[in-house]
Amino acid sequence: MDSPNEYFEKFITLVRQLQNDLPAPSDFARHEVWSKAQENAPILCLRPPDARGLPLTILHHVFLRFQHEISSPLPTTETVAVQIAASELCSRMGEPFEDEASRSKAFDECVSGVLEKGEAERQLKPTPFGHYGKIDRCIQEADIPIALREDKLELGHGGSDAYMQISRCYDLLVRVLIALSAKNSNASNFLTHGAPCFLICLIGTQCCSLILAFIDLIPPRADVVCMWWVLRWSQTSRRTACPACFYAHRSHPDSSR
Repeated sequence: MDSPNEYFEKFITLVRQLQNDLPAPSDFARHEVWSKAQENAPILCLRPPDARGLPLTILHHVFLRFQHEISSPLPTTETVAVQIAASELCSRMGEPFEDEASRSKAFDECVSGVLEKGEAERQLKPTPFGHYGKIDRCIQEADIPIALREDKLELGHGGSDAYMQISRCYDLLVRVLIALSAKNSNASNFLTHGAPCFLICLIGTQCCSLILAFIDLIPPRADVVCMWWVLRWSQTSRRTACPACFYAHRSHPDSSR
């Protein structure tokens, strides 16, 4: 007869299989898809509102430090670089870019002095036969992704929600890490610490969302994506929110492990 722990392990396995059956990120991003898919074993991303986990600031120290730094005055030594990046973004993101790739390239150029560009179009495929996704940018430390970025040409372009799309990409990333963890000590260690990640959504001329992501392996409703900042390309954002966010994001790039 199976022990309670063995039953629990089987239960976790079944829930993970159910989560693996979620649609691919580009499909999951559509309202008519995610609204149904989130009814069972949802990604905890506040859509719908009861799909929520614990506050991320109590789950990992890097998020508490980020929240503290984003609300603190900028150090004098950091002000110039982040102010320049914020000013460039606020000046250029309103341009009528021809396609998503052009907007992505312009964003990379604007923040080149404060954020890494990362790997372009990283594929996330946990198994050879399941759904897979592709992320526009991926920043890594020791071959482990610590930041993902999803870009959209304009708000609502293509009828998909960038936030839901990148939430599902993070979910796939966790599945990739679980598959790697048996042979990769970095992946195993990253999962042990909750796989904390920064998720960035570049959404046309309107804003850029910075989201914090974490996985809690127990209980089995594992994925948490539930705290974000929205940066709008405006004069106010140019002076305050953008520079503070850039500084906080780059301040401790390897502290998420």
